[in-house]
Amino acid sequence: MSSRTVLFLVLAIVLLVVAPASLVAKTAACPAAVKDAALKAYPSAKVTACKEEKEKGKVQYEVKLETKEAKKLELDISPEGAILLTEEAAALDLVPKAVTAAFEAKYPKMKATRAAKQTRPDGTITYELAWRDGKGKRHEATFKDDGTFVEEE
Repeated sequence: MSSRTVLFLVLAIVLLVVAPASLVAKTAACPAAVKDAALKAYPSAKVTACKEEKEKGKVQYEVKLETKEAKKLELDISPEGAILLTEEAAALDLVPKAVTAAFEAKYPKMKATRAAKQTRPDGTITYELAWRDGKGKRHEATFKDDGTFVEEE
């Protein structure tokens, strides 16, 4: 066997062992109620990450999913399994004009580089726009679909 073949086999084994282990590590801290809620809402999806975080002093879990159509979603879920927010990428040109206009008015020297549509359980929709400042620091601002400013992170 050539050294190239041996190297290829070693790399293949490492990938087969390490890649699934890293996925398990990213989802191991996910409580059953949280994972069950995510998979109930999106039965054909796969949980790719789950991490605990605090939002306004309350514990919640950020669960990242990938659907079988390769759509990536991010859910905020309470420890009890209630979905608090569903976020999915949105093309900048599909963001409502009121949101774009409000962003441009509030941040006239900035250019949005990413958008996400956020849906709450009651059907309320907000849009999160991201940009980088002159120092390369990432910022996000959230607006209601009518352009009303909500918050900046």
